[in-house]
Amino acid sequence: MSTGAQPLPHRMHWPHRRVLWLIVGLAVLAGIAVGVDRAFFWGGGQPSRPALQQILDGLVSGPQRAAPGATAYVVGPQVSWVGSAGIANVKTGEVMPPNGRMRIQSLSKTWLMAVILQLANEGKLNLDDTVARWFPGLLPYGDRITIRELMTDTSGLIDDNTMETAFPSYLARVKDAKLRAQLAALAARVRANPATPLAPIWLIRMAAWQPLLSVPGSEYHHSNIGWNIAGMIAAKAGGKPLPVLYRERIYQPLGITHTSYQPQGPIAGPHTEGYYIGKNGNLTDATAFTYGKGADGAIVTDAADEAAFTKALLDNKLGIRQQVLGFYGANGSNGPGCPGDAFRGTGLGAASRTYVYYDHTGSHIAVLLLNGRRAALGTNDPKAAAAALQLYCSA
Repeated sequence: MSTGAQPLPHRMHWPHRRVLWLIVGLAVLAGIAVGVDRAFFWGGGQPSRPALQQILDGLVSGPQRAAPGATAYVVGPQVSWVGSAGIANVKTGEVMPPNGRMRIQSLSKTWLMAVILQLANEGKLNLDDTVARWFPGLLPYGDRITIRELMTDTSGLIDDNTMETAFPSYLARVKDAKLRAQLAALAARVRANPATPLAPIWLIRMAAWQPLLSVPGSEYHHSNIGWNIAGMIAAKAGGKPLPVLYRERIYQPLGITHTSYQPQGPIAGPHTEGYYIGKNGNLTDATAFTYGKGADGAIVTDAADEAAFTKALLDNKLGIRQQVLGFYGANGSNGPGCPGDAFRGTGLGAASRTYVYYDHTGSHIAVLLLNGRRAALGTNDPKAAAAALQLYCSA
């Protein structure tokens, strides 16, 4: 799938890169966590925050490490801080830079929401438009599901992850013999090589043969399928491919230069490698294992750009602050130990875990990006989740 992504320049030039890699490589062999405080390299621009650095170091060390590498950006009322720890590329020993770019998975959905809400404000679509209004025949029940329901996970649509858990059973429901054979062949290719590109339209077409899980608008059921349909509608209503809409409506107005729309395949430009950590601790480079991602998980970015985008939403720089807060609630909620209210967003893929915490004013934001996922922990990593909350509480 073509994403229109262009290689991006490094945000910074590393001094004595080979010496640093040698030091990091020796430390990794010795089992020592390596941290990089942005203040050390950028000199005077940011204060050192040893407590925050310690949080990151703890995520990338020991037999129960959350990931080979981590990077974070913390915004507080008085100061902002960015740091990193561990390794960006296990094969080369490259240190994780503070501006390490990776796929942020489901955190991408807020970027899509921003585009759709702008289009709604301009009258190019209505949030209560049905799927059938924009794509007649795409779903047998498309006249019952609205854009709003797609973006609140109340459409009743099945999720692609659910179909994966019992693929033969769900495939058997596809009564179109030609489509069923195409889906079976695609599944076999992905099993043989998980990096095989898979356009999300195939998963949407398979989902169209599955019954709704609930009456649209009545219950919450997460569905990447629904978000990818919302992405298709955004492109049609906006009259341009999604990568162009993102560039013109978000990146350029906000001065964001290290973010791109790359849902599948190898990541263009500087980036971290992502790893699937087996139950035995073995690492598999799963950077390109995307399994039919589209707008639901398309964004490749770094912690600073994710924080800048979040703050821009809350500062109303995109003109949709009230609508965004309307989707997420007036205040949100957070874990124990922090004053005030907060929203939390998470992303999970084959090779990364991502977190963002923020309050409704944008004065406190914490972004944590991890280039790994431990197989034994499933969808939740308590250690990583606790670290993300700690970063936010320290803002």
